[in-house]
Amino acid sequence: MKPEYIYAIDDRLPLRYALIYGLQWTVIMFPGLIIVARLGGIALHMELKEEVRFLQFMLLTSGLFTSIQSLWGHRYPLLDGPSTALLLTLMVLAPYGIESIQGGLIAGSFILILLVVLGRLEKVIRYATPNVVGVILMLIAFSLLPYLTRIMTGVDDQHPHGEVATFSICIVLVLVMAGFSHWFKGIWKTIALLLGMVVGTAFFSLLGLPDYHDLQAARWVSLPSEVIPSWPRIHWPTVLAFACTYLAVAVNSLGSLHGVANLTDRQRLPASINRGIFINGAAGICCGLMGVVGMVSYSMSPGVILATRVSSRYATAWCGVILIAAAFIPKLAALLSVIPAPVVGAALFVAMGVQVGAGLGIVATGEMTGRDYFAVGLPVLLGTCVGFLPADMLAPLPVGVRVIFGNGLITGILLVLLLEHVVLREVRS
Repeated sequence: MKPEYIYAIDDRLPLRYALIYGLQWTVIMFPGLIIVARLGGIALHMELKEEVRFLQFMLLTSGLFTSIQSLWGHRYPLLDGPSTALLLTLMVLAPYGIESIQGGLIAGSFILILLVVLGRLEKVIRYATPNVVGVILMLIAFSLLPYLTRIMTGVDDQHPHGEVATFSICIVLVLVMAGFSHWFKGIWKTIALLLGMVVGTAFFSLLGLPDYHDLQAARWVSLPSEVIPSWPRIHWPTVLAFACTYLAVAVNSLGSLHGVANLTDRQRLPASINRGIFINGAAGICCGLMGVVGMVSYSMSPGVILATRVSSRYATAWCGVILIAAAFIPKLAALLSVIPAPVVGAALFVAMGVQVGAGLGIVATGEMTGRDYFAVGLPVLLGTCVGFLPADMLAPLPVGVRVIFGNGLITGILLVLLLEHVVLREVRS
């Protein structure tokens, strides 16, 4: 039985309430955007100006496609923003240049669109068993560990071996954010990561880490520069990497749609799946041209809806409008860029911890057998190990092999599909 809501899924809100609830969704969305923008800037070695541009276009695309999805796409109260799986692939492919990343993202998005248009999406999704979905969710988190380790230990040019003090502070921040998320109620619970980042930034400010000079120089209002930073280049290994990653994106969006449909309206779900994932692909092409991370439908909505008792999709549409407006305020983007990298790493560590728990929960939905232990455990272990392989060991391999098997997420996805549907395939009557 669905709960009673103040505003149902198709209810139009009075303007004052639309702005209030839209702003609430925006505040919830910001921590993820900050994390993606900072990690993307670090991976691509961006200067401040480039990082501000990156965040501006992340705000613009997230706002635009959140509104499009809420009003005409899947038509559910879901936020659409940068995908952690696509961010991970971008970080792995960073040494090959932004042009290859753009081309791979566009090609992977186009393949996803073709699956929807040709009616093949349902057949592909059949391969996403609970074991496959659980492994993908866990691998997204575990594959980020090499990057999180460097960020949370403060590894940089001045500290090539990291600092114990920085790592200790990050551990404390992880505990603080987890405590906030557990003990706080209502809106405060939903912005626990943001509050933790504020606390962490304030603490590092006492140590003199953030540099506020660039923030003071940033303009208040301006148009984002360089809509297309470079011409995309099609490079088949990056295309294959992003095509595999878009399987994770489709699975993620599918889970988000099912979760929110159970609380709002299941009748529109079949059509919403095709429209929503089609627009995920269209968003990927747009983001590829702009050189930013592609979109996915987030799964956080059910908890927020139950907390606020507002399930109107027009509230998330207004969130998109507010994000678009924020994209034209570089002062805001510069402020968010001030957040120290270790603080961002601690916030992502907490978020990925929750994702690991979700993956375990999905795997455990059925009664596990010895076969399942292999089908789940081996891909998770191998995918995690790949992230820690020395770069010099992989250097002699051909570029195509290095791009695929140097990415723990891709390696794990390929292995779990092989074990689940070929090597350890169950014969069903």
